[in-house]
Formats: sequence, structure tokens, C-alpha cells
Amino acid sequence: MKDIASFDSAFISKLNEIIFANLENEHFGVNELAREIGLSRFKLNSKIYFIYRKTSNQYIRETRLIRAMEMLQQESVTAAEISFMVGFSSPAYFSTCFSEYYGFPPGEVRKKGLIHLVENKEDLFSVPNSNELGYLKLSSSQKKKLTIKMMTLITFIILSIIVVIIYSDSNILEKVNFFTVNQLTKHKKSIAVLPFINDSKDPDNVYFINGVMEAILDNLSKIEDLDVRPRTSVEQYRNNKTKTISQIARELGVNYIIEGSGQKIGNQVSLYIQLIDVSAEKHIFSHNYNHKLEDIFNLQSEVAIKIASHINAVISIQEKELIEKISTTNIAALNLYLQGNDIHNIAESEKNWQLDIKAERLYKKAIQLDSTYADAYSALGWVVYNRNTDSAFYLAKKALHFDAKNPEAYNLKGCIYRDKGMEKEAEEALKLSIKHKPNNSSAFRNLGELYFYQGKCYNAIENQLKAFHLENNLTQERNNLESISQSLYSLGFYKEGEKYAIKLLEQNNDSSYYYWSFATVDLDRGNYKSALNSAIKMYNCDTENLDNIYLLFYTYLYLRDFKNAKILMQKYMLLIKKQGLKIEPDYLIGFAYFENGQKKEADFHFNGVIKKQLNIIELNQPSTTCSAYLTLAKIYSVRNEKAKSIEMLQKVKEYMNHTVIRIKDYKNCTMFDNIRQEPEFAQYIKEAEVKYQREHNKVEKLLRAEGILDVSTKN
Repeated sequence: MKDIASFDSAFISKLNEIIFANLENEHFGVNELAREIGLSRFKLNSKIYFIYRKTSNQYIRETRLIRAMEMLQQESVTAAEISFMVGFSSPAYFSTCFSEYYGFPPGEVRKKGLIHLVENKEDLFSVPNSNELGYLKLSSSQKKKLTIKMMTLITFIILSIIVVIIYSDSNILEKVNFFTVNQLTKHKKSIAVLPFINDSKDPDNVYFINGVMEAILDNLSKIEDLDVRPRTSVEQYRNNKTKTISQIARELGVNYIIEGSGQKIGNQVSLYIQLIDVSAEKHIFSHNYNHKLEDIFNLQSEVAIKIASHINAVISIQEKELIEKISTTNIAALNLYLQGNDIHNIAESEKNWQLDIKAERLYKKAIQLDSTYADAYSALGWVVYNRNTDSAFYLAKKALHFDAKNPEAYNLKGCIYRDKGMEKEAEEALKLSIKHKPNNSSAFRNLGELYFYQGKCYNAIENQLKAFHLENNLTQERNNLESISQSLYSLGFYKEGEKYAIKLLEQNNDSSYYYWSFATVDLDRGNYKSALNSAIKMYNCDTENLDNIYLLFYTYLYLRDFKNAKILMQKYMLLIKKQGLKIEPDYLIGFAYFENGQKKEADFHFNGVIKKQLNIIELNQPSTTCSAYLTLAKIYSVRNEKAKSIEMLQKVKEYMNHTVIRIKDYKNCTMFDNIRQEPEFAQYIKEAEVKYQREHNKVEKLLRAEGILDVSTKN
């Protein structure tokens, strides 16, 4: 819903206040920030990405670097001293990050000729002094661009939710993943490994049995001919006492279930495994294994290969080699690694990020015992990823040095490359992760996110559907519902998007999102009276809520009711001031001022936004550059500088294939009224519509092929 809002200033103010309060703490990262602000790490990452298209880790690091720049310019201390004052673990690492961000080392700041360059860099973020905490505020146009990133979360669950809604009336599927229902007939070798039971009287051995279960699951995931659910999907059935195997299989969308139990006593490992064919309602095999602890890797490989052979899965020579590869011969290191995994999994499920500090220590100890332990390096990399991407990248490379086919290390590298804007390298790394682990749902999801960011909707949804087919995790259902409705709206699948907005209202009583979604869809479709009605309802839910005020303000602008738009705008800015926040340049506010004859106030906003967009263009990232040129075209059109506006649209056309376009929004955009009759504008709309329709049609075919859209569906 933020794609039409340029604020959430209270959130930003609180965010920055927390970061500044912990500036010198090098261990203060995403987990700590999430805990302090009262959000889950997932929700915090989602919110920051939505507003700025940055990871939470990037936000924290860039905050530190911007503060460091201020100190280098204003204080007579060395760069080394400043590095510790802003929370970097070493001057060398600080210098590397600083140079990467600003383009020159910290020692060059005080040299003549660099101040102007620094100002240009910092303008992008409206760098604050200690009293201006809302400095990472971006314009509405950037938020439109950032919603593309929000869309990348979209298809994370695209098929499962659609099924729940479509079939809910017939009560056929209660919690069944929509996509997996269709896939049950397509892929007969789908399997889930349920959490193993610890038979030991010593509860401290749970980590070991969990590790064995996860290793078997991971080995099965390396077989392309199998369809394997990840641990995040099966974890919900730990300690299950109510659901039958058939119910679990139906919810996960699998044909086979593996149950197991075991214990570790001294140097001996005992394991009991049974494989169940759910569709045939029979046990395929059950077996007791008793091995010495040093044979644990052979045991895990043996079990995985035996399971695959019993369901006639084809295992290639390369896959067999990956399964049989021994990651470490150091049993003590293995124990530490498995303990770290268990603690990290608990941290994720309980959102208790303090536990990750303990997991981090265990991974480091494992590496101390075996400096060639690739799995430990990649696991440690994922733990530190949100806090320090450079350290995570180093650990991923280290893992690949010792294991050139480590899928988690490639997945981690892909995410870091994506965050840095190195799209080609990110795509290559994520594809390698999938190659070496064909059931890697996380890598599919990350690859889909990358494609959506690039405007490749079909490729994005195709990969995200694969990710969601593999993973059925209901804990983030609210975010998933928002994501999929956003995605479907953006691609013109309005009826489908509406279903999820309604579902969200039913499950979470989220009336604000419900009304927002209907207002924006009606604006797109030209249903102006209905759009205004929804915006007013949302406003009446909480007349002091900035989101609600801004939506109604935006709707009045869209309807060309500039008088009422001004009233809402004034209330919005009054609340911003009451909260002690800084009013950032906003081209929609500038537009409202302009249409009400207040040219001086309009220029403040227009000129501020223009300056930011030019800085964005200098960075030369295709998707953000496209959005920046489009924003400039709108502003110049409002000012009746037609030649400049059309020039900007010509630039937009050069980058059009690198972003997702809400074509109906631009066709009806009030700010283009002054150039609407110009032939160049008509040509721009025509080309944009061709691109939009092409992506829409491709995605529609994909959704229909997977049984998501009924043949009679029309939007």
C-alpha cells in the first residue's frame, strides 16, 4: 500500500533513533534492530525493502557510513578512530565499505575538491544531523519503483493461496497448497521428511537427531527427480498429535512421507526409518540402523539413496557424488555444527535472534576444529548476512573454496550480489545453487525476486511458483496475501487480487489494506466513485493515521479535486510537524500546491525531487533509472515544460524493459494532462502498453497452465 505514499515518517524516525543509539556497537545488526522496534526480522526487512528497496543490513551500514562522512568532515579525529565510533569491527573493513559506497577512501575526504562530491552522494538520503532522524526518506516515485521489489515477495506463495480461496467455498481443501494439488498428479515422487523423534532419555541429544533428519532431507533435495519439501514446511508437524499421515501429506501436497526416530549413546547411533506411500496407504519399507558415530555420513547417504531407490527416483552420477560427499571427518566439529543448526532453526521459528549469537559461536568453533568445513562456513555466512554482508560474502567464498558445489554458499552469494546490484553475477550464483540442489526452494525464491526486480514477470513468477510448490510455510500468511494481491494487481489480474484482499480481511481484520487495495484497483480501472468511497472508508478507520490521510489525498488528486486534496495535504503535513519530523520533498504534494496556485511551495517539493532523481540516474541502475525519468516527466508536464517532459519519456522508453509498468495508472495519471494530446505521449503509452500486455499474457498463460486461473476468467 506504500506505493502511493511517501512517508511512514514515524517508523523511519524511530528506526534511526534506535540505530544512532547503538552506533558504536559493532554487534548491533538486523536481529537487534527488529527486536528494538518490535517487529519480526521478516517484517522489518519487508518494510525497509518496500520503502527503499534496501535490505535492513544495507540500511544500517549506510547509516553508519553517512554518519562517518559527517564526522570526517566536521571532527578532527582519524578515520581509524571514526571506524570504531560508528560500529565497524576494524579500520580496514571500514575503509573497504566506505570506498565502495562513496567511491574514494575515508582518508581522501578532507582533501580539496571532494566536498561537492560528498554532498551529491548524501543528497540521495537527506543526511540528518543529530536532530533530523528521518533522513532516509525517499520520494513517492522511488517508492513506486520499490514496489517492484515488493512484488518480488509476491509469488513466494502465489499458487497455494489461490487454491485456498478458489476451493474454500466447496470445502474441498482446508489448508492445502493450491499448487501442490495440481502437482500431485504431475509429480508422483513428492516426499516430505517429518521431524524425527529423539528416543534418547537425554534431551540434549535432540540436536543430533534433528541434524540426522535434516541431512537426509538435504541429500534427497539434491535429486532432481524428487520433489522434496524443506524443513521449514515440515517443522509445523513437530510434536503433532492430532493429524494423520494422510492429512499431513495432503497439506504438504506429497505422495510419500518419511518418519524416523533415533538416539545417540556414546559412540553409537541408532536410527529407525519408515517410508510410507500415502496414495497407496501402505508402508514401503522400515529399517533399523545401528552404526558407529564416525559412520554417520555414510548412514545418512545410505538412507537417502535407499529411499530414492524404493520410489524409483533416478539418481545421476553427479547427484550420487554430491550425496556421498563427506563434509567433515571431525566428529567434534560436526557436533558443534549440528548444535549451531538446531539453535539457528529455533531462533528462526521463535524469532529469538539472540539465539543466533550462540549459533554463531558454535559455527566458529566448528571451523576452528576443521578449517575446511564448507557447510559451517556457509551456515555462519547466513547468520551474519543481515548484519554484515561483506563478512557473509567472504564466508561464502571460503565455503566454495573447500566445496565448489556447495548450494547454500552459492545461494548466499547470489543474495549478496543481488543486494549490490550485480544482477548478472547474482543470477549465475543462484542458478548454480539450484543446479547443485534442485529442490532448493530458497534459491528459486531469490531468483524469482531478482527477475521481478528486472521486470521479467514471467521468469519471476515461474521461479516463485517452484519455490512455493516446494515450501508450504503458513507462518507468514499475512505477508504472503499482501504480496500476491499486489503482484496480481500490478499485472492486471484484478479479480484474483481482490480475492486475497478479502481473505486478508477475513483472517487478520486488516480493513486498511482491504480498502487501500480496492481504492487503487478502482482508480486503475476508472471506477472513480467507488475508489473515493473506499478511500473515505479507510480514512474513517483512523482519521489521524498518515497512511489513511495520504490515500484520500492521493485519490482526490487523481479525481482532480484539488481543493479537497489541499485540505488533506495540510492535515497530513500538520501531523508530520506535530511528530517533530522533517517534511521531505514529495512531488505529489508539489502537484497539489501547484494546482492551488502556491508556486513557491510547489517549487520546494518539485526541485527537491528533481535533485534526488538526477542523483538516482547517475547511479545507472536500469529499473531505478526508468522510474526516475518517469517522475521527472510528470513534474515537467505539470510545469507545462512539454519539451523536457517528452525528452524524459524518451529516456523512459530506453529502460522500459527493465521494470514492471502499471500501465493504466500512467494512462490516467493527472500529472500528464498537459502532454496527453502530444503524439510523443501517445507513442510512449502505446509502447508501454505493448510491453505490459506481453508480460500480462505470458503470466496469464502460466497461471492458467498451473490451474490457478479458470478459463472463463476475465479482468
